[in-house]
Amino acid sequence: MSPWLWVGMLAGGWLLSLVMTQRALRRCRQQIVALRSAPPQQAAKNTLGEERVDDLLDAVDEVVFRLDRMGRVLCANRRARQLFRVAPSQVVGQTLIFYYRDPDWNQQFQEQMKKLSGPVHLPDMFVHGRVLAPRLVPLGGEQVLLFCMDITDLHRLEQQRRTFLANLMHDLKTPLTSLLGYARSLERFGDDEAFRLEASHVIADEAMHVNRLLDALLTLDQIEFAERDKNARCDAREVVNRLLEAFAPRAKERSIRFELEDAVEHAVLALPAEDLERMLGNVLENALRYSPDGGSIRARMSEEDGFLHLCIEDEGPGVPEHELPRLTERFYRVDKVRGRRGGGHGLGLAIVQELVGLHQGELAICNRDPHGLRVKMVLPRAEEKVSKGRST
Repeated sequence: MSPWLWVGMLAGGWLLSLVMTQRALRRCRQQIVALRSAPPQQAAKNTLGEERVDDLLDAVDEVVFRLDRMGRVLCANRRARQLFRVAPSQVVGQTLIFYYRDPDWNQQFQEQMKKLSGPVHLPDMFVHGRVLAPRLVPLGGEQVLLFCMDITDLHRLEQQRRTFLANLMHDLKTPLTSLLGYARSLERFGDDEAFRLEASHVIADEAMHVNRLLDALLTLDQIEFAERDKNARCDAREVVNRLLEAFAPRAKERSIRFELEDAVEHAVLALPAEDLERMLGNVLENALRYSPDGGSIRARMSEEDGFLHLCIEDEGPGVPEHELPRLTERFYRVDKVRGRRGGGHGLGLAIVQELVGLHQGELAICNRDPHGLRVKMVLPRAEEKVSKGRST
């Protein structure tokens, strides 16, 4: 699914959650205002009423603080205590800086508290890996609600969208600039046979890079919107052998050996052959690109409980552990470790992830000991297409 569609869906859900939460907060506000305007002899009842309001805030899934005009916390709901890791006994009487120690943010918070006359938004808060969009809402009297909507998923998808566009522009601009430069140089130095040969090779390589990039983008588009044949079948053994044969000439140039372990009796999968070719082709492309000269690439097939396990292992440098979860993001590359030999565009594993998910399978990527990368695809065999959730 494209980042834009994800952002739209999450934004819709976020707005619906915001409307429902605001309704609950409006009821809280009305109750507190009514309690504050009650006669003095009803102080005991007011206390009980505020306790009921605090119980209602506890049921809200977003972070909510009830504050006095000095910024001291009168109540923090359950979600706030969990996220900020504060015990209930530590809540009352603390200033907000006890919860969030960002000087710039707290300065803006204090400035807004002094002049608060209506709802106002504050800068985002970053708390233990979550992103919060805070809003101050006056309750009347001497109290204020600080309501913080969790926008972590929207924030992450927006960052991915920006990275996607930036990388796409870079991956198109770089080869196009090279193409334009050599084309113009040919006008001046076209009589030099050696230069013509060099220019033709560069132009061909850069054109192939752009073509591979566009093919990958079209593949992602087809995965998202193309109709699928629910009765499609393919023989995984045939596809694996065909791909190994196709990659053999490139592997031979660098003295890389292919090793195949086939422990499968029934290798028919419930998916089209072209989808399996795209998955395995991208994984083998990465393995070949990052394997050292004279190394080996192992392909293993095994079966378990209606699933076929396809595993590709290389002997390359591997990937830092903290980078592994991001390998299937579009355009994400670990350039410092695994380089860009062969002009990778950073979409290969994203395509694999989306295709595996489309066919109710699972993808697992991990480092090998002492070095190398292991990519395992678990796909349903033709006799039963089960739901996701299998352990890899």
